[in-house]
Amino acid sequence: MITSKTHVVIVGAGQSGAGVAMALRNNGFNGAITLIGDESHPPYERPPLSKGVLRGTLEFQKTWIHQMEAFKENDIEVRLDIRVVAIDHERYVVTLSDDSEVGYDKLVLATGARPRMLTVSGADNDRVHFLRTIDDALRLRQQMCAATSMAIIGGGFIGLEVAASAREMGLQVTVLEAAPHLMGRSIPESVADFLAGVHVDNGVNIVTQAQVQGFHNSETGIRVLLKDRAALEVDCVVVGIGAIPNAEIGEMCGLEVRDGILVDEFGRTSIADIYAAGDVTRHFNPLLNQHVRLESWQNAQNQAIAVAKEIAGKPEPYAEVAWLWSDQYDLNIQTAGNPNDGHRLLWRGNPGDKKFTVLAISGDLIKGAITVNNSRDMRFARQMIANRKVVSHDELANIANSLQALSR
Repeated sequence: MITSKTHVVIVGAGQSGAGVAMALRNNGFNGAITLIGDESHPPYERPPLSKGVLRGTLEFQKTWIHQMEAFKENDIEVRLDIRVVAIDHERYVVTLSDDSEVGYDKLVLATGARPRMLTVSGADNDRVHFLRTIDDALRLRQQMCAATSMAIIGGGFIGLEVAASAREMGLQVTVLEAAPHLMGRSIPESVADFLAGVHVDNGVNIVTQAQVQGFHNSETGIRVLLKDRAALEVDCVVVGIGAIPNAEIGEMCGLEVRDGILVDEFGRTSIADIYAAGDVTRHFNPLLNQHVRLESWQNAQNQAIAVAKEIAGKPEPYAEVAWLWSDQYDLNIQTAGNPNDGHRLLWRGNPGDKKFTVLAISGDLIKGAITVNNSRDMRFARQMIANRKVVSHDELANIANSLQALSR
């Protein structure tokens, strides 16, 4: 039973953790809320880090989700620069890194994810960077401002966003991708080839099937050692090869973990009164009838709202089509559903115009969508995926038929 004495403790003061806290208040919860984060910064959004913050066109304070005064006004206690090191779910207590304890009635784990490390010699070099936090972005920007060249290891969204930012700052950029083409886990090869062409046109050198074996200091920078290729000498390196959910604290207390803390569509874990939200979760999606793990702004924000509603006694399942976006040069790229799952691809528009939509189709159903500078289409494509809208291929192929009209 939720009362004014109920204490909700949220572990992780990022997008999802802050989202749970504020959504609790917005849904009428009047108990105590404590938000605990291991960074010194207030909760902030991460998408701008690889773009405006890195280029210096956006002050990092502009990424803050709320000013600290907003948390005070909503009677939310925020404790920063401290970690939760243990959970005792039988005593309903968490232990902090200063050995103090905090009791809870409901516990939410929103611990996010961390960059996947590159396990080769020299990876601890101070010229090798990972990009996840504000401090990461500020350190990298400082080095980029004094650099003329950069290597980016990993041709996914983060790597390509950094590549675009670095080119706009005037650096020579080489992207090293281990797979045969870019974005192998996110978009089909034909769309990836279009995106690679855009980067090449903007002066990026792309090397696929590149295996990094280590790093050595050079006289002026760092040398990237490659298998069966000449070493590459640059001023700095960024590694973007995926993320690992910070699920260890949940696993230690006995939660079910499978590449993320397992939760249902309401964010409930395998232990009573413990919830999880955001990048750290593998959640059940009723639209897909399976568990999925997502790393996106949308998932962090909207799953947090679902968890808050469940705790506040207004349950509403989290059931959405996965959606994310990326800004690179003059392109806004959005993806939804499963566009890279071996489906037939139907193109609406000409890639040469840098404005088009690609639909991934299985039978008569749209399973995924990609838009480039065509965000209006994305809204209706997501609706059609969620509603399992049946539309003929001929109708979809005719660009005179708007997706808005076809989605009705």
